[in-house]
Amino acid sequence: KQWYQRRVAITAGEKTAAIANRSFAKVDSVDIKFNKTGKYGIIMAANDVDKSGTSYYGQTLLYFISTRGESNQIILDKNGPVYSAQWNPSRDEFIILYGFMPCKAAVYNTKCDVIHNFGENHYNEILFNPQGNMVGLCGFGNLRGKMKFYDTTTKKMLSEFTASDTTYFEWAPSGDIFITGTLSPRLRQDNEFKIWNVKGKILHHHRVDKDVQLWQLKWVNSPTVLPAPPIPAPLTSKEIAAAKPQAYRPPSSRSGGPQATRKLIDHGSNLPNVNDGVYKPHSGNQVSKQALKNQRKRENRAANKATDAATTDSKDFQAAVVDEREKKLKNLKKKKVPTATLR
Repeated sequence: KQWYQRRVAITAGEKTAAIANRSFAKVDSVDIKFNKTGKYGIIMAANDVDKSGTSYYGQTLLYFISTRGESNQIILDKNGPVYSAQWNPSRDEFIILYGFMPCKAAVYNTKCDVIHNFGENHYNEILFNPQGNMVGLCGFGNLRGKMKFYDTTTKKMLSEFTASDTTYFEWAPSGDIFITGTLSPRLRQDNEFKIWNVKGKILHHHRVDKDVQLWQLKWVNSPTVLPAPPIPAPLTSKEIAAAKPQAYRPPSSRSGGPQATRKLIDHGSNLPNVNDGVYKPHSGNQVSKQALKNQRKRENRAANKATDAATTDSKDFQAAVVDEREKKLKNLKKKKVPTATLR
């Protein structure tokens, strides 16, 4: 494969000399994302193939560049691909999704220091609203469509829900609602779109006919950025705990389980009667044929056991009588007593 030298340079105005630059060897593509003011940028240098063999998705290196002449590599603390890196539209900070699934989500400042960590989850999209006061961390495509929304100032979670089979997402210009869609050609069946608010309430749901395919969705953009919308109340600790998947617990270990069972035993007149392990239905209940069949099998088995026990006792008694007669004959032979006396 033929490699080409890649180079990114920042110039100011009509000056030809670069204020900051960065060169790359043996990379397939280079992309740069600037912040709103254009003073800072994130360079993503990607290789389609990871020579170390640790990642199927290739290798991506991140660099920070600025008009102050800085050009530094961003060091990530987890191995794996970089799924997304986005600047906040309203402040000088950015979020990176990186590492093998479940990936990490962290907020960085312009010194490339981590100022907040959202933890690990299954994300691949970072979606700031136009005003930058809310952000969604989402997992679309081959992920299940899980979405979490945060206040970008306090970093508190506002909501958590799922939009399955989502192939398209876009914030409304107002910044407080958004649209998700299942579009062709990514998915050709069950095409639809939904309009949501940040708390996960569906405001509108439209599903097209089975023989119709939905190809594109788009908000009518506002000529100017609208004022920042009010931020809803964050989730409480109880709501966050309830949203987490719970481990399975048997009914007996759940709260109220044993008490509920005792109440049924005390007051449940419709429960079956159990006597020596044999099911005996109430007279007023309808018994299935299979239940009667199983009952007859148990009764026959019990009768066979009783018969076998009686037969065994009889054989043991006869054997004991024979043994006694043989003992007497042996004793008489030792004493040389005539056989006629035994008659």
